[in-house]
Amino acid sequence: ESLFTVMGTGCQTVIRRTTPEGLIEVEGNWKGGRTGIFREGKGYSGVARNSKGEEVLVGAYEGYAPLVAEVIKFFKTKQPPVSATETIELFAFMEAADESKRRKGKLVTLNEVLAKAEQE
Repeated sequence: ESLFTVMGTGCQTVIRRTTPEGLIEVEGNWKGGRTGIFREGKGYSGVARNSKGEEVLVGAYEGYAPLVAEVIKFFKTKQPPVSATETIELFAFMEAADESKRRKGKLVTLNEVLAKAEQE
């Protein structure tokens, strides 16, 4: 989820593998040639690095207050904070990572995950 949140929609392929240390690593490739890699670590934070090597800290855990605020706003406005399209793509991204694991690290496209979901 954290990688998808940083990179946004438009992911096309996903590979999930294990590092030599036994940690989870998920690589996604987005439209326009962007690549994002999630590496398992401790805590709820991470680092986003662009093609120039510039880094930004992301994902600091701020408790449940921001989530509760969005839930209250949703109940009042009936407008979800995230579009249905983005939500579906996020779940397809996570399922593609799981499918890649089942296939021992083979590349999985989001299109094939979405097509399979439509059949079920």
